[in-house]
Amino acid sequence: MDLAPLISAFVLIAVTEIGDKTMIAVITLSSKHSRRTVFIGAILALALVSGIGVLIGEVLFDLVPRQIVEIAAGALFVLAGLYTLLVPEKEDGGGLRMIGGRYGGLIASFALVALMELGDKTQLSIIALSAESGEALMVFVGAIAAFAMITSIEVLLGGEIGKRVKKQYIRWGSGAVFLIFGVIFLVQALLQ
Repeated sequence: MDLAPLISAFVLIAVTEIGDKTMIAVITLSSKHSRRTVFIGAILALALVSGIGVLIGEVLFDLVPRQIVEIAAGALFVLAGLYTLLVPEKEDGGGLRMIGGRYGGLIASFALVALMELGDKTQLSIIALSAESGEALMVFVGAIAAFAMITSIEVLLGGEIGKRVKKQYIRWGSGAVFLIFGVIFLVQALLQ
């Protein structure tokens, strides 16, 4: 059993999700709703979006030659790294209208996180890793483990993370990880 796709997904998602707009949303939601319902709603949304991502990646792995997938994945990661480093994220999440009722935190967390992650750099990363490795299940498990860890931290520590680490350092680290993975994929593809 090759654990490289699981480890790659875990590291990539864990590093790039810190400081992401989803983090801001989860912190905001957990300050207004039960930590448990926010966590459950966020994880359900992340699992759904990640599941869609690995399915797309698996189809690409079966239909497209491996070298083309590796070049495309490498280019996608390099572009995501450059985008992360050069384009600052907009901070949105403060003006969110919360859904009321008993399950408000769960519903708001699920809907908001699903919408934020759909087509996000982490979903694109999951698609690329699944397509490049052909190990959709391992990528899914690694991604969900990373999402669970990061979401737990977000819910438990809330705004403390933002107070202790400058956003620019988080952005630089995320961008560097994308660039490193992109270069690795490109080198692997070109050496075949």
